Amino acid sequence: MANEESGLFGLKYSNRDFTEEDNWGKNQFNSSFPAALACYMDSKNINPVYLKLGSEDSSLKVYKDYITVRNLFRIPEDKTIDDVYYEFEGLYEPHNELDRSLLRSDLVIKSLTDGEEPPEYYSHHEVKLTAIPDSATYHKDEVQYGSEIVIRTVSIIHLAINIVEIYKHDKLSLERLLNPVTDRITDWTDEYTLLELLPDMIYTLNSILSANLDKQSPLIMNPVWKTKGKTPALEDNCLDMFVWSDFALTRLFIDSINVNRTKIDRYSRALVWLLYLLHQSTFNDRIDSSKIYTMPFHNQTDKAFASNGNKTNPYMRSNELLTPRIKREEIANIVLGGGQKMLSPERRFDAAISASTDIFEEE
Repeated sequence: MANEESGLFGLKYSNRDFTEEDNWGKNQFNSSFPAALACYMDSKNINPVYLKLGSEDSSLKVYKDYITVRNLFRIPEDKTIDDVYYEFEGLYEPHNELDRSLLRSDLVIKSLTDGEEPPEYYSHHEVKLTAIPDSATYHKDEVQYGSEIVIRTVSIIHLAINIVEIYKHDKLSLERLLNPVTDRITDWTDEYTLLELLPDMIYTLNSILSANLDKQSPLIMNPVWKTKGKTPALEDNCLDMFVWSDFALTRLFIDSINVNRTKIDRYSRALVWLLYLLHQSTFNDRIDSSKIYTMPFHNQTDKAFASNGNKTNPYMRSNELLTPRIKREEIANIVLGGGQKMLSPERRFDAAISASTDIFEEE
């Protein structure tokens, strides 16, 4: 429609006004578009791929399943997907009852409210819009393409609080599971002791997860966009949605831990942070997640860790990764009313040189 206002599919109620150019910046679009993609997939009865943790022969591994968008967003049966409010960079209040740090989530799904009654909170998500293939896999066979995912420190905190919620009314059981490790730690910055305990810490976390596999929940929305090799040109089948459960997220760092290392790296640090926060919860009504920022172990604390396509492909390998289900031309059904004209992609010097082929033409 010629007079249609700019917007994104399905995001009727939101704290971002998509008729305003300020809400189309890179940082905003990278979380807004995935929410709209989920709504569009729901309208087409296409369920996101759900990566969740399961048990096989006494070991934990990531399994591929599917999840409806309604269940992803935890929308009550008496509501429709049109009846919810999409709050970006929002506070998920149920978690703030368990943590003093007033955490924000990339996307919070909650009920509409007239302002007089508090909203009902449905779900919270970290959002990771990633490209396939990444720089580590573009030269491989297509079936081995993968995307790099960067996990923020706050994602580990949300994971911890999800587990804390499970044991909110049974802290003693959590304490008993943790005690074989936590009783041997007097200083959570003592690297030598922590390195010695890494195998036991992995066992302890796996025990907690194994006892609660039926309680895992979707945490990370990980839409992928597929290009022709490492060029920016989109494949005809270019978009799909993967969702990581909170428990499946643990495999990204647990499976990468080398227990023979002489230093705590980013992967083992994520495990230390997680168990530290769980331990805090056993003797406090509210944890103080900001404390983990004082436990850097040789690395910056702005992100927990990153996993490139070589590491993510084994978990995500599927028909949907090889041939995403949403086609290139369908983007026009998601980005509405000329919204694409308000996008402001980064200007990069290497991209400018690559596009300026005339510079290198021989006379």
